[in-house]
Amino acid sequence: MATSSTYYLDAPSLSSATVVYSNAALTTVAANGYYSDGAIMRQQLGGVLLPPVICPACAVPCGGTISASGAQGIYYLNTDLGTATGAVVIEFDPLSVPDGIVAVFNSITYNGVSSPNYGWLQGTAGLATYIGTTGADCGIVANSPHTLNEFQYNGSSFVALGTTEVVTITSGQSELTASIPGNTVMVIPKTAASPSILNLSFIGPCVSTAFSISVSCPAALPSFASSTVNAGSATACADTVDQTYYVAYVNGGSGVLGMYDLVFSDANGQSKLSAGYYKTTAAGANDWFQVDANGVIVAFGDCESNTFTVYFDVTTTPNTYGWGSSSAACAGTGTPLTVYITGTEPSLYDVYLAGKVLYTDAGLTTPLNGNNTHYKTVSAPASGQTLLISGSGVISTFGGPC
Repeated sequence: MATSSTYYLDAPSLSSATVVYSNAALTTVAANGYYSDGAIMRQQLGGVLLPPVICPACAVPCGGTISASGAQGIYYLNTDLGTATGAVVIEFDPLSVPDGIVAVFNSITYNGVSSPNYGWLQGTAGLATYIGTTGADCGIVANSPHTLNEFQYNGSSFVALGTTEVVTITSGQSELTASIPGNTVMVIPKTAASPSILNLSFIGPCVSTAFSISVSCPAALPSFASSTVNAGSATACADTVDQTYYVAYVNGGSGVLGMYDLVFSDANGQSKLSAGYYKTTAAGANDWFQVDANGVIVAFGDCESNTFTVYFDVTTTPNTYGWGSSSAACAGTGTPLTVYITGTEPSLYDVYLAGKVLYTDAGLTTPLNGNNTHYKTVSAPASGQTLLISGSGVISTFGGPC
């Protein structure tokens, strides 16, 4: 059984020390054995400390929120989820400076999150996904590999382990966005009492990194009523609401589904809903929602008027109104900006009719300040089109395909 006592080190921390002593004068080497400061464990053998080991016993309980800021580095957080079963909801906010996130539980790696501003963000499978803003990118891919100090959370702060790791970041891991991704959500299913330790890593290759993280204890996700999956909104509207599904809220809450919420067929968050259209009584004024291949809600609609809200990307390098500006917009490049619009089926092209308004938020409250310039669409529902947008977000002209 472990015992607590006072020992002395030849360095500021256990992670950087070479020997543990039993007296303040550092003349009596402590006995062989295992020593821990609450963050790491090191074995002393023959008067020499062996490399540090992250011990499951050092894991912090689930249910709290941790904020961190500091230098470049890899930050490790081991969380004890206990013996309960259910969905573990992780909320990770990288602010603007890019950070990588990867979680390992029960030998399975998780690296996908749903952003309240951009929806699903996931890099190369099995590796950390880097999220943050393109404007704060310090060259995380171009400057690879990065030699980063390692830190471990000890229950109150991240402490240096005195070790480094070389990290190479590939373009496939980068999911940087034009503006902040916000408080992103990851769901990990825990279906048995054991194992209980969740290992989280946050990788900050840029200076002045900062993030916050919260890990809920396992619990059943909130349920809502829905139909089965349908190929389109029209068939969904004709369907019966006779199923119970489950949600991890991203923009929704209090029984009302929201854009980019994660939806599942089980309370543990193990099985994502199939891509398609669903009728529901849990979407406020809307009657149906659409799910993409990642189990993320990407559109809502009203069965009576058969209207729906869609999102797509336009370039952020517009061209001033005038002769040839539409052609110039087609040739232009820029970081895509996600915008939202309400359209009418059956033709997705109806969303481009003059007089429609583009919004920069899923709630359709903030019009895009187009300043009477041409934008080029770069994603669904119809990429490669030019739109003349007014200062109040109104589509003045639908310029046709590039």
